[in-house]
Formats: sequence, structure tokens, C-alpha cells
Amino acid sequence: MKLIVFLVILAILAIAELIFYRTHALDDLTLRVTFSKPVASFGEVIEVIEVAENNKRLPLPFVLLKFESPTSLEFLDMTNSTLSDLVYREDMLTMKPNSRHTRRIKVKCARRGYYSFVRVNLTTSDILLMEKITRTFDNDASITILPELIPLPDLQTLLSITFSDIQQRRTLLTDPFSFAGIREYQPWDPMRSINWTATAKAGDFMVNQNASTSTRQVSIFLNLEFYNIKESVALLEKSISLAYSYAYELNSAGIPSQIFTNGRDAITGNPVIDALAAENGDNIRRGLALARIDLTAGVVPFSDLIDEYLSSTGANDYIVVISPKYDATFRPVLLNLKRKRPSLLWVWPCYRTTAMPEMESELRSDFMRWEVKGNDR
Repeated sequence: MKLIVFLVILAILAIAELIFYRTHALDDLTLRVTFSKPVASFGEVIEVIEVAENNKRLPLPFVLLKFESPTSLEFLDMTNSTLSDLVYREDMLTMKPNSRHTRRIKVKCARRGYYSFVRVNLTTSDILLMEKITRTFDNDASITILPELIPLPDLQTLLSITFSDIQQRRTLLTDPFSFAGIREYQPWDPMRSINWTATAKAGDFMVNQNASTSTRQVSIFLNLEFYNIKESVALLEKSISLAYSYAYELNSAGIPSQIFTNGRDAITGNPVIDALAAENGDNIRRGLALARIDLTAGVVPFSDLIDEYLSSTGANDYIVVISPKYDATFRPVLLNLKRKRPSLLWVWPCYRTTAMPEMESELRSDFMRWEVKGNDR
């Protein structure tokens, strides 16, 4: 009889404990997941920071923290993580009364883009582990990963063609009596511009910059239409990186530029346009704009982009079109553009094993093949 009474009392206590935890386990409990910085460079290692707080006297025997992450963020330690179309991260811990848990997880930014954690999940239980108790918390954390910066040697040919054209077509030459500063020597600089005094002090070649009475800018049109029937995006990503790196180097050389793309912004859904030409930078602003292009959101037809924004360029601008697409629907648009803006260069990102495309004779003299490693298999 005593054993039965004991078991009944034990059952009553267990039920009371379970009801109490059902009611209060999630009281004064918070969970948030943030990034260590809002903007990161391609390939940079940052931290995902988990912060869980139990602001009550009730202990939690186990807590399971869960969140989903895009595969573009590569966890350096895949313990407690599973990989499919997303990375599913789970961390287990015990929380004492009035305690706080912080965990920093290192991740590598492996791909350009805008990413956010909008929901995180927490699961706990009663002391006897009879029932799981779960809550989903709203979360507001985002990170923008800038496009990859292409190494300067891979841009050398494009930059040389650009600077050569700008120098040859400039209607007014630089003023030799107007000094604008000193910068590092680049392979395309004439030897007569070297400042030997500054070179001796810096230990590296430095050149004088003279102000120009007429500044000619570069207008970059980036076409992100699919280039094959498989709707591959690898070359589109390389094209975004090329546009970013090209504009970056132009700004470093003091040449104003602007960018027009038919890719859509991940937040606004509008075409990504950066028409604020500036000689002294704005590289981060441009990087953020290009980083937020969502290739899954569709694009504006390239012909529509030209029709709407060509008027935003100067009649004397050097037009650079970056487009992996080269088929019979694209080339007529390019030919029409060339008739309106003769100073034009078509840069064609492609794989090293890709054969040369068919093209009209009008385009051959204004065509540059830009090769990358890999394939679309």
C-alpha cells in the first residue's frame, strides 16, 4: 500500500513538474543569432554569434539551438551541422538559472550575396525529459558579402585597352602645369611621368598625376541574361566580380565610371544601377549594390536596359559591355549600341575550353575574350 501511495505521489509530482515547465520554461527566455559584421569581403572569415539568455530562476536541463544558414557561409567546424540545400546548425547546452550563453562560430564567406537570419529555433524540456518544448524566435540579422575582387594581373589586358582608348580619344590632353598628386606606377604609365624623388623616398616607382581639362568616364553595362539553356550562373557570378573589380581599379586610377546592370536587387526588386560616377572611390557602395543582385529573381531584357539608360551616359563615354551571352538575340542589340556609341568594347567572359563565337565583322575589332577556369557541368 505504501508503495502505491509513493508511486501516486511521484506521479502527481511528475505531472505537476511537467505542467509547471510547460507553462514557464519559455518565460524570460531570449535567443538571437547575429553576424560579427554587417559587410564582409569575399573569402573573409567572420563569426556567427549565438546568444541565449535564461532570465529566470528556473533551470533548463537541456537547450537545443537551431538555425538555417545558406551554403554560401561555409562553417569551418561542421560539428553539429548537416548540409543539404542549406546548412542546418544545432547546438546543445544546459542553462542554469539567470544565465547567459554566447557561442562564436567561425564561417567563411564563400559567395557574393545578401543573406539574413529571420528565424531561429529553441527547444528545451522539463527536468525529467518527458516532453520537448519548442519556440521559434523572430531574428533580424543580415550580412552582405561583397563580390570577389579579381587579381590585378587578370585585369591587365582590359585595363590596358581601356586606358589606351581613353588617352587616344581624349579631346583635351592633361595639363602638364596642373599637378593633381602622386600615385603608384602602373604598367600603362609613360616613363616620363615617373617622379624620381618620390620614387626614391617610397622605394617603389611613383608617378605624377596631372589634372585633365576634360575628364572622360567609363560606362559599364553588365548583362546577366542566361548564356545557355541550362541557365547556369557560374559565368554570371564571374561577370559581376569582373564589373566590380574593373570599376574598383578605374576608381583607383582616378577614372570616373558608372555601372548599369539588368540584374535585380534582392531587397527592392529593381535593376541594380550605380550611375554616380566618382573619381575617388565609392567602391564599397558599388560592391554593396552588386552584392545584392539576386540571380534567381530574373532580369530586365538587355535591350530594355540600353534603351532606358544609354541616355544617362555621355556621348564621349567609353562603353564597356560585359556579357557571357553572345547568341543571335544579343548581338543585334550590341550592333545597334555600337552604331550609337562607336567607342565600345564587348568583354566576353568564357571558359578556356569554349570555342570562339560567331560574330559580325563590325564587332571583331571591339571584342575581348576574358577566360576563367572551370566549366558548367
